Amino acid sequence: MRRLLACLAVALLTACTASATPEPSGPPQQSPRAPVAEGGMCGGFAGFQCQSGLTCQMEAGVCGRVADAAGVCRKAPQVCTRIYQPVCGCDGKTYGNACEAGAAGVSVSAQGACKAK
Repeated sequence: MRRLLACLAVALLTACTASATPEPSGPPQQSPRAPVAEGGMCGGFAGFQCQSGLTCQMEAGVCGRVADAAGVCRKAPQVCTRIYQPVCGCDGKTYGNACEAGAAGVSVSAQGACKAK
């Protein structure tokens, strides 16, 4: 009888201390980051993305030169002047002016046309 009670006690203790939910295996899952609102920081090593309709505009001359370059989420210009003041975009394309580059969602790499590679 004592053996039966001892076995019953061990079984009861084992069942009560067992985890009801399984432990996750593998690396911890990162929760997705919410897109950044207008005026917020974007880019950089963290790779923050802007909300829909916004572009990550970096300071002129930073793209490709600074590993952790971060920018600011801004609305792309809808209307630009036709004044020709060429700039080289961070995508390696020449734009008529900085506004046109911004409207295309591209930051300015340098003043003047892009150099041929």
